[in-house]
Amino acid sequence: MKWQTAKQRKPATLARKDQRGAALMMVLLIVAVMVVVAVGLIDGVRYSSQRLLNQRIMDQAYWYALGGERIAVFALEDIAGETVVNLGQDWARKDIVFPIDGGSIAGLISDEQACFNINSLYKQSADSSASAELSTAERVFTGLLTNLDISPQRAEFIIGRTQDWIDEDFSPEGIYGAEDLTYTAKDYPYLPPNNLIDSISELGLFAEFEDDEQARISPYLCALPEANTVLNINTVTTAQAPLVAAAVGNVLSVEAVQAVLERRPEQGWSDVASFVGELGLSAEEPLPTVFLQGLGVTSRYFKGLADVFYEQRQLHLYSRMVLKNGKAVVYAREYGEVF
Repeated sequence: MKWQTAKQRKPATLARKDQRGAALMMVLLIVAVMVVVAVGLIDGVRYSSQRLLNQRIMDQAYWYALGGERIAVFALEDIAGETVVNLGQDWARKDIVFPIDGGSIAGLISDEQACFNINSLYKQSADSSASAELSTAERVFTGLLTNLDISPQRAEFIIGRTQDWIDEDFSPEGIYGAEDLTYTAKDYPYLPPNNLIDSISELGLFAEFEDDEQARISPYLCALPEANTVLNINTVTTAQAPLVAAAVGNVLSVEAVQAVLERRPEQGWSDVASFVGELGLSAEEPLPTVFLQGLGVTSRYFKGLADVFYEQRQLHLYSRMVLKNGKAVVYAREYGEVF
């Protein structure tokens, strides 16, 4: 039998110690990897859970908003048979708030015929014989910009661009006309819709606004799904006096028209003639018929806002509605902030 000395046994002992150290390192590495994977899984589960919670809350807020929309529909249907629409009616209240579990719903309805319909600038055909004379809508728009201290040249430019933007053909009309070739040559090319404008924000794509022009003009504009609408003199505010003055051909100053609006009866004027009588025009110089045709005391188009605050989240739902055959029909919805 052959005996090993202590010196001969030492290398084997060191080898076993090295193996135990390597095994310990592998175990620690595996544990570290498992910890990282577990943390990742927990974060993923937590993120998915929070996302699903947010989605559930926003879905619930959306249904609450639709409930607010239905209330607006009922309020508008109450005036569907009225011959006069005014700010003294229930639909125009600005203090409507409904409590709900976990929050509240605030509602607001605005008249979309208390502004200048930009689609009224639409020209069905490029009739050269009539192009020299401005249409009533063009005259009102030019007068509005004049009251806002914007030059008639800029008004002519915006009118030309707007008409080419919404007409059906692909040929530029007039000295300011622009069609596909103009917009596809830009750094970020796009095409005009050749259809009625859906939102006044579209003007930023073709009007080439200068300085603060867009901010000054936008409060007086709206975009309705038809071209032939009237301005409701019963729902315009005194702040919209520049628009009303333009709508009557600027026969009176903005200040004089504002004074007339301040004297408006609580239930509004019963007809356009009553409003014209308040203007104090002489019998020798009556208001032209073309301007009378653009005024009215009733409205069909409205916009409702349902502002839902639920579980520390907020949702805005804008509903565009039209009164048709005694019913309020929602024809478009917009979410979030409207620019």
